[in-house]
Amino acid sequence: MRRLALPSVVLLAALAMPAASSRALPNAAVASVSFRQPQDAFARGRELLDQGQAIDALDLWITLRDSLTAARAEDPRIGVAFIATVAEHELDLYEEAAALMFYWGLSASNPGERARQEILAEGRRTFALVDSTTAQAWEAAGRANPASLARAIKQFWIEHDPTPGTLANERLAEHWKRVAYARANYVYNRSSVFGTDDRGAMYVKYGRPAQATAGHLKISATEARWRGISRDDLFRWDVEPQYEIWRYGTLGERDFTYFMFGNQDGTGPFTLVTGPHEILPRSSRTGSGSRLGTGIRAQYYLELFYYVELARAGGPFGDRLGRLEALWTQTRGAPNEGNLEAMSLLHIDDDVARAERPRPPSWSEIDEAPKSALSAQAVRVMRESEPRILVLAVSSPRWMPEVAEGELPDELILEDYTPDHIVVARDRRLDELARASMTPLDSQGELSHLELRHNPRIGHVSVVARHDMVAPAAASAQVFPGSRHFAVRGPLSLDVGGFEVSDIVVGIAPQQPLSSENLPFPLLPTTQFWKDDLLRVYFEVYRASDTPATDAETYDVKLGIAPVADHALGVPQPPSMAVRDTLDGRPAVNMAIESTGPAGARFFDLDLRNEPSGVLRLVLEVTDLASGTTKTRTAVIRLLAL
Repeated sequence: MRRLALPSVVLLAALAMPAASSRALPNAAVASVSFRQPQDAFARGRELLDQGQAIDALDLWITLRDSLTAARAEDPRIGVAFIATVAEHELDLYEEAAALMFYWGLSASNPGERARQEILAEGRRTFALVDSTTAQAWEAAGRANPASLARAIKQFWIEHDPTPGTLANERLAEHWKRVAYARANYVYNRSSVFGTDDRGAMYVKYGRPAQATAGHLKISATEARWRGISRDDLFRWDVEPQYEIWRYGTLGERDFTYFMFGNQDGTGPFTLVTGPHEILPRSSRTGSGSRLGTGIRAQYYLELFYYVELARAGGPFGDRLGRLEALWTQTRGAPNEGNLEAMSLLHIDDDVARAERPRPPSWSEIDEAPKSALSAQAVRVMRESEPRILVLAVSSPRWMPEVAEGELPDELILEDYTPDHIVVARDRRLDELARASMTPLDSQGELSHLELRHNPRIGHVSVVARHDMVAPAAASAQVFPGSRHFAVRGPLSLDVGGFEVSDIVVGIAPQQPLSSENLPFPLLPTTQFWKDDLLRVYFEVYRASDTPATDAETYDVKLGIAPVADHALGVPQPPSMAVRDTLDGRPAVNMAIESTGPAGARFFDLDLRNEPSGVLRLVLEVTDLASGTTKTRTAVIRLLAL
């Protein structure tokens, strides 16, 4: 059995809240061939696909990949066509190759016009999976610089890969399988970015609904006679619009989520609608000709009869039918039109409110699957005047704690497991440069670090934590590795002004049996905090190595805290969306410090109880008073309510 020590218990309590070089492609045994006209590669593969030779097309593109790369002719059209073909034809043996070819196609540094159009199209397909603010920024950035958008798309899928240590990307494969299914089954029109109708777009975003109800809305002659009218009186409005209602149980915090599709205004295109009022023929709602002999507009009869059919979907539709029937049976003949109008408007308001409820931009069981708990940071530092990237990580197997009155035990006993922390470094095109195992800092291997030379090519770092259970029974439950991803700026440098500042490191004070002497920084790394935690902020200040150790330099230090939108976490941001390095918000720290010698380290603890819950941005501003030079560093944290 394995004892889980207090630092990991504290980490897991927070994380449990809702909240080597080029790899060989499978099947590419054929040696690379010379290819003098790289622009023809896509067309040649498309010809094979049109002839029904899907595998031949895939093998051709795999074979030509190295030649196209050498010619700097990476083609996003090939990458998208490759992964779409694998999904459409259910070629599971090619799934690893599909992920790599998709990434490869998005690596073009100077895409031509055809490649640019494909990047913009793939951007629109990816926009559907993120929040609207991010999507708008991506689109604007992509039109100005398609290579930047391609990188953001590639980063999005790399960071949503549930198994970063393998060639496969299960979430990306699932996405394209959804696209293939939607293109085969939801094509009353092709108005969505996926080449499907709106049902297809919802299927790609959220998968198969838990319940689907479909049919045509029409007038029952029996119901009409019972209400004292002839079906012929309503004939001109009885266009029998088609509808579907999809119900999901995974998108809302408290209730089911319903999506309704239908022919707008009874005759328009089949599309997502807010509610039944958009399906009713407009002519039944306006004008003197819409009134029947009873003096009541046709709209209200249609609403009653339509809800008889819609009630099959249950939920709010069944409730509304009950209220309408009660209203119609309370009076002899037709009810007061004012009461009918009030109820109709109430239903419209309810539909609009439901449509405006917050829901995730996309959902997948893979995204929600259990993962090893991991907290990590990758920060730029200097060691002996050389720029480095220091990665610090703490992790534990996935565990959902039962907390009584906010108290946690000092330790827990779990099945034996073997921890493994890996760092993957990628260049600015997000092609893998190297990977390495991290060095344990404690006896159980749950806390580890790695120091990398900061090669200017490094633009992205991933940290992966895997916990292999020793007991076979425990291994039967799939738990994906935990992962954290970091965009890395250029190396620190003392060449200009002889003054530099590390990135901010945030966390909590070390707990026994760990001490600061065991750690590269005097904290346990985490970016999620309870309100009663003390936030520890650590940074280092550097001067030229020839600075006399006896000379003291004075620095002005300011730290600001401000809330930011949730999209600042978890979604790759193009340059126009990057978190701003400006000191605004409430100033939490304003002080002067002194440092002697070439390097100095400082940390301070902040009380977060008066800060708003949610995502907060920390901006550290350090000014060298001797030269007037200012350096600004930013970190983003999430504050959890008690």
